Amino acid sequence: MRAWLKWVLLKPLATEYRLLAYVISMQLIVLAMVAAIVWDAAGGVSALAHWEELLRTKGLPFLRTLAARPLQMTLWIAGVGTALVLAFSGFAYRELFIDLRQKRELRRRIVQESSRDALTGALNRAYFMDYFEYAIRTAMRDGDRLALFYLDLDRFEALNDALGYRAGDEVLRGVAGAWEGQKRDDDVLARVGSDEFALLVPHPGQELEVLNLANRLMASCRELDALSGRFELGACVGIVFFPEDGTSPDVLLRKAELAAKRAKRRGRHQVCFYRESVASGMSRPDRLRNELARAISRKEIYVAYQPIVEAESGRVTTLEALARWRHPEYGDVSPGEFLPLAEEARLMPILTRHILTEAVRDLAAWHALGLHVSLSVNVSAQDCQLYADLAEDLSAAVAAHRLSPGLVEVELTEQSLMEEGAEPLVRDLCAKGFRIALDDFGTGYASLAYLRRFQVSRIKIDRSYVARLFTNVYYERLLRAVMALARELGLAVTAEGVETEAQEAFLREIGVDRLQGFRYSAPVPMARVAEVAASLEGYAG
Repeated sequence: MRAWLKWVLLKPLATEYRLLAYVISMQLIVLAMVAAIVWDAAGGVSALAHWEELLRTKGLPFLRTLAARPLQMTLWIAGVGTALVLAFSGFAYRELFIDLRQKRELRRRIVQESSRDALTGALNRAYFMDYFEYAIRTAMRDGDRLALFYLDLDRFEALNDALGYRAGDEVLRGVAGAWEGQKRDDDVLARVGSDEFALLVPHPGQELEVLNLANRLMASCRELDALSGRFELGACVGIVFFPEDGTSPDVLLRKAELAAKRAKRRGRHQVCFYRESVASGMSRPDRLRNELARAISRKEIYVAYQPIVEAESGRVTTLEALARWRHPEYGDVSPGEFLPLAEEARLMPILTRHILTEAVRDLAAWHALGLHVSLSVNVSAQDCQLYADLAEDLSAAVAAHRLSPGLVEVELTEQSLMEEGAEPLVRDLCAKGFRIALDDFGTGYASLAYLRRFQVSRIKIDRSYVARLFTNVYYERLLRAVMALARELGLAVTAEGVETEAQEAFLREIGVDRLQGFRYSAPVPMARVAEVAASLEGYAG
């Protein structure tokens, strides 16, 4: 009974709508009671005879007077009750509607703050990119075009230095307001950087119309500055088109930014369309960065394999998968050149997924040919941060080719292990049966406790230590110490960068079980792996 009363009395207070329904129902009940009293009074006073007798004999003078007039007494009670009900209802309705209005306003502010830039009122970058993706899907469906403007203010940093950040904020608000006034109703303006804006223009028309809009935007910026009279400012505009220049929001925004930089190099108040001429005028790093995503999809980036041999027998036991880029114009691009660009563009997860897929497929092909080797793949620090499905993707690839997870060794550097996402990734990989190797051992800052914490089964001595052998006795002692540590911890050891017979002999002497380097083979394409493995079969120095 107590629980039922609690539910009846408190459950309606869970939301404002239940409370509103509760108040209305209570009001209807009270009004029905009052109506029954009035109806009873109008139909006669026989039902009140008992109470009237009591009031006449024992009641107060005021009540005895009312009792002498039963109808008046009934109407007075009904009037007072109705007034109280109406007063209570009015107060309840007022509080409810105030609460509803406040919550609606709060919801509106939350939606606005999640989609708008707090300073300028334009859309923020995250919301704009979501909208841009939706606009691209709509344009694809309708066979329409889109234009994207990338607007970069000139000399804005100098303005901040000269007049302070408050003046800079005022100018940004003014510029955003001016550009809002120049754009069409369907155009969408967003702030995508500190002093960079993007304008998405659906149904852009001919390029001359687009150019006229860009000139109006730049003119409004100059007019605004002229009115302030404090600092001369300007803007440059880079323009790309969907679908001619790209079909994804990230690619189009990147190309528009590159076009804006090209315009900025020409001078102030310049407009530049993205064309192949823009790409040809880029520096080599800019062009490689811009073409990297396309290179992955076009299979210009392929997998090369460097053999890892058993120290005693010389037999190839493992193949390390390495990314290589054969550029249609530049030829073979060094990994030391394009991998940092991939990290800068946050493309490492896409690149890693491509390498893993290709390498596992090739591993299955070798096993089918009777070449029973294992595979070693590299995982970067950025993969630990951004590639949440790495373990699942690798496990699915292995399962699809009916391979054992134990045939795949995942190499992480000490820097990678220090990333926040490394521990759950390694734990997941180990749970799925993959082996973990610590690459470039001795070049990072990770504690030795990481060897136990991350279930490392193998360490790879960095090539820099092997290269310095025989140049200083310190490195010989250091490698002996590393081997003693590995034996105590039960770790297998691979030495990278082996190039000479003397290095090989020393590493064998101290107990390194696997060797890797140009002494055995440079990285080779998949088609040459079997040939190289056959040439090394039975090699023992």
